[in-house]
Amino acid sequence: MNAITVRLIMPDRWLEHVAELPADTTVADAKAFGIRAMLQRSSDDPGDFYTEFTERRIRDETRTLADVGIESRGVLSIRAYDLGHYPPFRG
Repeated sequence: MNAITVRLIMPDRWLEHVAELPADTTVADAKAFGIRAMLQRSSDDPGDFYTEFTERRIRDETRTLADVGIESRGVLSIRAYDLGHYPPFRG
């Protein structure tokens, strides 16, 4: 598939990274890439973060960027879980 330019942002930390990613990249892989690129470390667990596209949470991060509808220059927000945004229950 074609590569698309994606703006990966962490609005709570005022961070942004622009990357060329294949359209068949999963949201989970794009999130992990963005966390490493913006925070400059690999110790952060991507499971501690969630993603949003057009201000809506992406619940199934196994979907590809193309499946979600992200086009060139699209924005993928990466946010940490906090008191207002709880991680999914896995029990």
